[in-house]
Amino acid sequence: KSGGRRRQIVQAERSRMGRNASIATSRVLDALEGQRGNSIGGVGMGNGATTTATTTGHPHANDALLQGNSTRAILRRITEMFSSPADHVPYLKSDQFAKDLHRLNKKVRAVLEDEPRCVFLQSPAYVFGDIHGNLEDLHFFSDNIWNLGMSLTAGNFVFLGDYVDRGMSCLECVAYLFAMKLSLPHKVFLLRGNHETRDVNGWEEHYGARSFIYQCQERFGQTVGFQLWNEINETFDRMPLAAVIDQDIFCVHGGIPRPISDPNADGGRIRDILNVSKVAGINPPYEHEEDEYQQVASDCIWSDPASEEQERTSVDEETGYGDSLRGGGAICFGHKAVSDFLAQQGFSYIMRAHEAHAEGVAVSKGARVFTVFSTSKDHNQGNNAMAGCILIDFEKMQVINRSPAYRNQYIHRRDSVSLAMLSEQEITERVQLGLITMVPSTDEQEKYEDDGHEEVGDDEEYQEEEFQAFDEEGDEDLDELDSLNSIDDDDDDDDWNGPPSFSSSPSGSRECSGG
Repeated sequence: KSGGRRRQIVQAERSRMGRNASIATSRVLDALEGQRGNSIGGVGMGNGATTTATTTGHPHANDALLQGNSTRAILRRITEMFSSPADHVPYLKSDQFAKDLHRLNKKVRAVLEDEPRCVFLQSPAYVFGDIHGNLEDLHFFSDNIWNLGMSLTAGNFVFLGDYVDRGMSCLECVAYLFAMKLSLPHKVFLLRGNHETRDVNGWEEHYGARSFIYQCQERFGQTVGFQLWNEINETFDRMPLAAVIDQDIFCVHGGIPRPISDPNADGGRIRDILNVSKVAGINPPYEHEEDEYQQVASDCIWSDPASEEQERTSVDEETGYGDSLRGGGAICFGHKAVSDFLAQQGFSYIMRAHEAHAEGVAVSKGARVFTVFSTSKDHNQGNNAMAGCILIDFEKMQVINRSPAYRNQYIHRRDSVSLAMLSEQEITERVQLGLITMVPSTDEQEKYEDDGHEEVGDDEEYQEEEFQAFDEEGDEDLDELDSLNSIDDDDDDDDWNGPPSFSSSPSGSRECSGG
């Protein structure tokens, strides 16, 4: 009897602790004797994770982990960089960081190729929206959600795309998220957004220093920077387009695709997504991509919920779809489209990103569509904007927001005391890496953040000129490129093949306001 009573007490205690902790986890942490973080092969995965010397007792055992080009060493360097980026400025500007990105891309690409175009997972799951190179807000989530490390945090992590452009730390965000994906491939899921396409993240004229291609080339030189940009885009080409949680919640970057076959047939729209090519450029497409499946992929990353005005004026009453204000063939979806999709698939909710909201999370279409935005900067949402995410735990959904008053290790321009010990050169370097946040003037916000009504898509002339310019670049970067080529001890026959041959995009041009 006493044994049965004891088991009941333990079970009750587990229930109160919830899904993010357990008695077993507590025992493991106690056994670590003050060491925080988790490891895959000895690599720290937590934010701020630190480890002492290995069990060999050698005082420099950890230093050895940082040497070499093994997966273990690469992951260790990147996670330590993420823990304290201000202490790793030389690494972030080094050839070693470029080499690590090169190797990391190759390995993550192989992982993504094994995933279907729509992944299926169970709750609990944290769902994140646009990151846009904002390392500070990504650090907020790390500090408060997986502060013990992702592998010690119950549940899955779903990122809805748009990891690059707009923010100043695109390379750092991509490196960290790729490292997490490689470490925990069945726990971390990276979906594709519209900024994970070459037409958008290669649009330097529009985004300037905030464009992904500019940051790659500014950091590593024209030739090596372009090669890394192209390699990372080849990894983006293999990202899944959607996820389904608990067979009930459809997750996507933009929105629901238009049906290209009988939507009531077995599988419906999910089958259409699963049939999208394993390697899809989308904007611009590869030659092997079929037009109808390019449309499916494009709808997934570009579409938006229709506004009330669009519902009245431009949404087709029969289909529930209409033309998006973004232009270029992008669509919006109304109440009818949402109702039809959810009924045909047997789902209850849609979770998507792609549109900026000052509160971090917004609800529309009769509380059936949730929009998640996980960056609080670079979108004209004001100084009080919040970054948000959603925790899905079976029948419960919880919104987690970053308060505007929250401060972490990042330095803000108004914190003059924090800058007093830094030289002008050190301040400049940290501003370029996004580690010092400047309060922009109205003119700067208009220049860098307001997308206005410019369009992206049919910039073939610009692309051809830029890529030709890269091809005709002098030999000044060739030695650096050769050093990158020589680091692989694996089969790299398909690596570093130069600029790809792009075909023109039939989708026309689009505005990039919002996500």
